[in-house]
Amino acid sequence: MLAVTAAVTTVVPAAAAPVATAPVTTPATAPGATSDVTLLGHNIPAVLDLDAVGSRFTMAWRLSRTDVEVTVRIRNTRTGETRTEDVRPLSVPDYEYARFTWRGEVTWNGTGDQWTGAQSGPYTWEIVAVPLDGVGRDLRASGSFTVARAPGAHDYDGDGSPDVLVREAATGRLWINDTFPSPYWDRLDQNPGLLVGTGWQVHDRIEAVGNVGGAAFSDVVARDRTGVLWLYQGTGIAKAPLATRVRVGAGWNAYTQFTGGSDLTGDGRADLVAADGAGALWLYKGTGKASAPFATRKRIGSGGWGAYDQLTAVGNIGGGTAGDLVARDRAGVLWLHLGKGDGTFAARTRIGGGWNAYKQLVGIGDANRDGHPDLYVAEADGRGPAALYKGTGSWKQPFRAVGEVAHLGWLDDPFFDIFV
Repeated sequence: MLAVTAAVTTVVPAAAAPVATAPVTTPATAPGATSDVTLLGHNIPAVLDLDAVGSRFTMAWRLSRTDVEVTVRIRNTRTGETRTEDVRPLSVPDYEYARFTWRGEVTWNGTGDQWTGAQSGPYTWEIVAVPLDGVGRDLRASGSFTVARAPGAHDYDGDGSPDVLVREAATGRLWINDTFPSPYWDRLDQNPGLLVGTGWQVHDRIEAVGNVGGAAFSDVVARDRTGVLWLYQGTGIAKAPLATRVRVGAGWNAYTQFTGGSDLTGDGRADLVAADGAGALWLYKGTGKASAPFATRKRIGSGGWGAYDQLTAVGNIGGGTAGDLVARDRAGVLWLHLGKGDGTFAARTRIGGGWNAYKQLVGIGDANRDGHPDLYVAEADGRGPAALYKGTGSWKQPFRAVGEVAHLGWLDDPFFDIFV
């Protein structure tokens, strides 16, 4: 039997219902019983680890009556974000309980139909139960709990779900687009962009690199037009997701491509690889130190990498021992380079052609929460809707058929030239 924890639960009966002017029939009750709705127990823990339960937890409240309407409200007390749902106790087999399956979502910016992931921190729950027959007093019960979850890959705002940063070509403004797997449809929902920075036109390349600076959140590196590389550490704050930049070093204009975010060496840290103008590939191991985020480079490929016009670190999509790369050649063919775990890669395998239809390939992490990293793609014109290739965990066929990314307001957005 579920027990009520007095330290976190308060029950406040509402005022009695008005007396009816016409004769009414009051349901019979056992001696000593009451027609008021009371809370007999609940299963909400003091700490709810959303990672441990797969971002899905069924909350249950045991009530003294089942002929009631119940409204559940979950609220992040730090941000004010909420999730509200109307539920009814089930008729069978556990008719005593009102249940609500929470998928770790709250409403985005107060909207009623757009969702974002619930951040770690303090929350309250509240239920209101109203008798359907109008007899007896309503129940108002509330309690508190703490959500625990680790920041995800490509997660700049700390809500456990990947984000996409985009740069507006004409102005250099930077926007963050929060994503969340739809609770109702088999798709990835992408919320409208939130302006988070200006002046990014000074950079000719911006890349997500995972947590290389030692903070809790994903970081970004950007190369300015003089060849200096800068580190922007993630903050976990949606309205200001990147901290003040730190200089990494000069000479990065020697590289035609670079990408990061995957652990290529098995040390638990994200690494970066870069292809130079001669087609050689270089490994920069992550250090976890913001002042010097990369170790001295090591050559891991002698030539041929200049055949690609895009390299993307995608995490372990092939089911091997380490992070992998996908690389697109100039004919539009996409190739998989399986990571060996020592910073090098196995011989490439062909994924398929036609990938030049996309402007940019982004290793977004596990966007649909099935345990496999996915690939986010933006169309070549920089305006059209994005799409998601869900990872399979198999090197023979690393991606499923292309899936939908529902982006509200996308067609009204300006032209974006960089997706991160």
